[in-house]
Amino acid sequence: MKAHHRLTSRRLQEAALPAFAASASPQLRGQGTVNFSNAGIANSFVYDDRFGTEVKAPVGTTFSVALYWSPQVAGVSTPPDPSTFQQVGLTGHISTFPGEYFVGVVTIAGINPPGGLAWFQVKAWETACGSTYEQAYNRGETALGTSSVIEIRTGDPTTGGSPAWLTGIGSIHILGPLGPPFGDPCVPEPSPIVLGLLGAIVVFGFSRHKRSG
Repeated sequence: MKAHHRLTSRRLQEAALPAFAASASPQLRGQGTVNFSNAGIANSFVYDDRFGTEVKAPVGTTFSVALYWSPQVAGVSTPPDPSTFQQVGLTGHISTFPGEYFVGVVTIAGINPPGGLAWFQVKAWETACGSTYEQAYNRGETALGTSSVIEIRTGDPTTGGSPAWLTGIGSIHILGPLGPPFGDPCVPEPSPIVLGLLGAIVVFGFSRHKRSG
């Protein structure tokens, strides 16, 4: 009886293996990897046009960048409709040097064959305007911009291939004023009530100091 039970269990396991392989194989085959970075790529810095001149975006979290991709359609060599692009991977910021972002390796699911071609674009925005490019865009007058759209062959993780670089990615020119003398549309101005309260506190503190003196 025990031998029959073991035999039945083994047959069930063997029968389940093809189904498991079929469900897992699309995930294993349909992937590609890229380095989400513009380090070492000419003319690919994020710029801030706040003074009418091109200034590399400062190191830190003032600006955010996100990688967007769209699948490559067989036989079509022109960039896809912008609405087909979607963010992939984590949002990053300007890293070690002004104007440079290095967010890390991004794995994209849905690329067939593995390591195949896909379209990419980098979008940037003022971090204070939202946690995503879409949030910043929907605010209206915000500081944001996009790179050119490029088609590259991704790395194949199933064979240990190296992630692809965003070779040919264009510059990002931030659109919209940021900083003095323009002000910042994403940082609210203090209300008259708040300013009045601050003024009252200063006057009260000065009066107490004068009386104690």
